[in-house]
Amino acid sequence: MHEVHAYAGKILRVNLSNGRISTEPTMKYAGKFLGGRGINQWILYNEVGPGIWPFDPANRLIFGTGVLVGTLAPGACRCTIDSKNVLTGGVGSSNMGGHFAPELKYAGYDHVVIHGRSLKPVYLWIDNGKVEIRDASDIWGKTTWETDDLIRDELEDHDIQVASIGQAGENLVRAACIITNGERAAGRCGLGAVMGSKNLKAVAVRGDREITVAHPDEFFELVSELRSNMIRVANEKTPDDVRCGTLLILERNNNTGGNTVRNFQDAYWDPEKVKKVCAEEILKNYALRKMGCFGCPLPCSFYLNVAQGEFAGTRGEGFKADSHKDFGPKLDVDYLPAIIKAHVLCSQYGLDVDSTSGVIAWAFECYEKGIFTKEDTDGLELEWGNYHAVLELIRKIAFREGVGDLLAEGSKRASKIVGRGSDRFSINIKGHELYESIWTAKAWALGCIVSTRGCDHLRGSPTCENAGITPEEGERFFGVPTAGDRRAYEGKAKLVVYFENFKGVVDCMNICYYMTQWKNIYFIGPEELAKLYTAATGRETTAAELMKIGERIQNLERAFNAREGLGRKDDMPPARFFEPIKSGPAKGERLEREKFERMLDEYYELRGWDVRTGNPTQAKLRELGIE
Repeated sequence: MHEVHAYAGKILRVNLSNGRISTEPTMKYAGKFLGGRGINQWILYNEVGPGIWPFDPANRLIFGTGVLVGTLAPGACRCTIDSKNVLTGGVGSSNMGGHFAPELKYAGYDHVVIHGRSLKPVYLWIDNGKVEIRDASDIWGKTTWETDDLIRDELEDHDIQVASIGQAGENLVRAACIITNGERAAGRCGLGAVMGSKNLKAVAVRGDREITVAHPDEFFELVSELRSNMIRVANEKTPDDVRCGTLLILERNNNTGGNTVRNFQDAYWDPEKVKKVCAEEILKNYALRKMGCFGCPLPCSFYLNVAQGEFAGTRGEGFKADSHKDFGPKLDVDYLPAIIKAHVLCSQYGLDVDSTSGVIAWAFECYEKGIFTKEDTDGLELEWGNYHAVLELIRKIAFREGVGDLLAEGSKRASKIVGRGSDRFSINIKGHELYESIWTAKAWALGCIVSTRGCDHLRGSPTCENAGITPEEGERFFGVPTAGDRRAYEGKAKLVVYFENFKGVVDCMNICYYMTQWKNIYFIGPEELAKLYTAATGRETTAAELMKIGERIQNLERAFNAREGLGRKDDMPPARFFEPIKSGPAKGERLEREKFERMLDEYYELRGWDVRTGNPTQAKLRELGIE
């Protein structure tokens, strides 16, 4: 019998410095923080004090499944990984899909808390409650793909799920990420480098234990209804998304003036170049089959194969909008095989595509403006569209070779080293390279800018601004009639607060965002999450109670950042976005500084934070029970 329903019931703790392994009950934390990101962040806040270096053995690396992971809830497959952020010094938090999280839960653990540093390379082997720290000396130096195969061969089980780092993590590259299932990335925040600093090459898991739910009939009926509704709505309202996944985003962004051309020097890419790399080209010439994560009713990924040309034989999965835009318009590359090759290299080396492309784009603009010469770039000509230079820089960054050693620090740190005005071309917020345009959609911009983990749209930025929802729908779902008007500033702070709180809850359940209101307002919202949680755990809850937990998590993360000196001064966009877009359908649009500042004031006021500093107040923390 399980101690609790829906949860595995245990948190695994591993000290790599002395080899000590222990457990504690998950329910010690679940009351206030549910699971997943919530419990991870509470442990991080309490156990990693201010001023601790991200690469210090005392830093924690915390893997967290979620309350619904391993059940039949749609898309309940995500794993949240939290640590101190290598790029910002504040909260580091990432999330990956695939099959790793359910396997970890079936192996008996809701969370794994890793600290210390091994004297030699090791990997962690979790097998149905048995835990070993195993030698990884022969695996060190291998790609993530090679690591998966070598561990499975050694343990003689090819159903094992592995989360590993490549050479980038080993070399403490600040853009390093953690990869599972070949190309599912826990990106941003440099968590692969944290893992490398601990001499931890991989975490491998295998499990076949049951996860029970408290009310099976009610739960399965609810799951069936939700799955059927999502499939119906998606096919009726967004059939192109069902067919193409995220591959249409580049084209749609170009049509609304939301692209990332040549390091954000413009928001509109040459339509002839768009045609060369568009979704239809990918589906017609490169996509072999569609693929999805555990429990997904609407898979959005494709397995791609380059059959001809100089990159023939390049193949892999997980290619989505980020890689498409990062190695396309951001670097002015219009050759699809090269864009796919860049994505595959990042997966193999364990590099975050957003951070890697961002620092390369910075270097390209420095070269364009005369700050860099060929002597500075190891003889490479960093001219826009030069994909051979892009691919070589990806390799150099992963191995910290030549100019790659500079770029491995990220553009903010690199620009301080280089000087000569190069900081103007570092498009970052809080030290994180920016992935997306933030000129036009105002709530999207605010959500990216105030994100606790650095610039990032996966916290508070709402997709509904570009989804064509009506004022009536905006009022009904969010209390914000302007929710579907991307150019409006009014009401957008309220919209961002809503989505930050909501997605905090989603990350505690660890279901995919694409199953939720964030993707489509008619998908899973707070009410449905409350019903799923109640049926799965047997613990009655309401949507309002869950959203309060989401608010608690957001305040906790903001408090962590405040401890590290981050605040209002860091909640600002790069200066480039106060300048007008140069061409295309949104020509002349920009963020208006005064209106943005008022929107930011409103956001802090709605949060109950100090408007001057942007920090949580003691009164707000007491209200949430985390003073």
